[in-house]
Amino acid sequence: MIVNLMRHALVELSFYIDEGNLRTRAELLRVMLKTYPLLVISQALLQLLFVALLWEESNHQHLIYWLSCTYLFHLWELIKWRLDREKVETVRDCRQWSRHFTSLSLVIGLLWGAAFMFFFPPTLYLQILLVCLMLALAAGAVTMISIHTPSVYAYLSGIMLPLTFRVMAENDETHWAIASMLLLFLVVIVAAGRELQKMIYLSLDQRFENLSLVTQLTLKKTLLEQANQEIEAANELLRNEGKLLEKLVQERTSELQTKTNEVVSIQDVMIMAMCSLSETRDDETGNHIKRTQNYVRALACQLQRHPRFSDFLTDENIEVLYKVAPLHDIGKVGIPDAILLKPGELTPDEFEIMKTHTTLGGNAIAYSEENFKVRNNNFLRLAQQIATGHHEKWDGSGYPKGLKGHEIPVSARLMAMADVYDALISRRIYKEAFSHERAAKMITEGYGAHFDPDIVDAFLAIQSEFLEIAERYSD
Repeated sequence: MIVNLMRHALVELSFYIDEGNLRTRAELLRVMLKTYPLLVISQALLQLLFVALLWEESNHQHLIYWLSCTYLFHLWELIKWRLDREKVETVRDCRQWSRHFTSLSLVIGLLWGAAFMFFFPPTLYLQILLVCLMLALAAGAVTMISIHTPSVYAYLSGIMLPLTFRVMAENDETHWAIASMLLLFLVVIVAAGRELQKMIYLSLDQRFENLSLVTQLTLKKTLLEQANQEIEAANELLRNEGKLLEKLVQERTSELQTKTNEVVSIQDVMIMAMCSLSETRDDETGNHIKRTQNYVRALACQLQRHPRFSDFLTDENIEVLYKVAPLHDIGKVGIPDAILLKPGELTPDEFEIMKTHTTLGGNAIAYSEENFKVRNNNFLRLAQQIATGHHEKWDGSGYPKGLKGHEIPVSARLMAMADVYDALISRRIYKEAFSHERAAKMITEGYGAHFDPDIVDAFLAIQSEFLEIAERYSD
């Protein structure tokens, strides 16, 4: 885990660009390019302010020379931006812009740092005023260019390191205190910039994920339409071959049409179910779905060779369980907000209403199955079992049917363990999150009462994997 974190940090620090992350990186660079003229103008105005503040304290010729160098550099920046600002389509283009931004940020930072060292004023009042100006520059950089990590670190290094060393060089208590505050500020602002960067990355990733989903659904629809067109063309061609081939054509067409209809029906069912799920008002997040999916798959793989479960937990069924796990709480769409979002403990009557989400979910899937005339489909059968039975308990004290022991489908027993564990370690409007250790202890206390004993044993054997999943998909 530590190695993965270090690898991720190095990737972000280098702003590594390849075909896999090109879309996200290119979008970040486009944002940088849109705000770039504003960054250059703000730097130019602050440099003019710097010269004005030190005009009475420093050599005029040196100040003008420094200001001229910075303005010539800014002019070159704007020319480069004007000529190449549209070139962010390929990996090569993006890498060139990334290196360019890093170099520019370092040079501008060093110009500021050099100015502070060379024009360091003798009076403490002006020193503090210029320190504040440098801190404002650093804060502005983290806010406006935090999406490009190398630029942030290059700019901060160019400003803050010379600034800190120059202040420390005065070698008295006041300046040592100022230097300490500068280092503390640097740590705080880097941490803040990192959090801002994470928020921007997550927002972009979610946007591209949604676009990808739309593209996939559109592609599936196109493929199905093409398949239907090909079937119709094949029918027409084969009918012209005569009566001998007509029977074979009809049989083959019927098989293909049946399979096509089944694919279309399953797709329609899933779209209906997922739309219902997206409209729920519960406080659970999308990561709850990812965590419970992976918990179920981890438990199923652990139990795959167990004599009691080996017949059912085939590779195919495990994959189906992973896909249908998100549907376990779709019935909550039918629970009123006043109950679903109540921050305190539910009354007995409210709890009875809450319990109906199991039958509402199972009936919704059954209705969809009947409405689209899908028969004996393993995917929908397991989805209905999970939605209806994930609150049943091994000792028969669960709901909605009070099933006991082996009467409870294996799929529902696995889902119960995954759902309870995630509910325990997650924050809800009515409770704080429990630690993994406390959650594991509570699950162990349910051995043979709430949970199938063999499933509890499987959980205990792979609880480190549960913890890793919880951390990977934390909210």
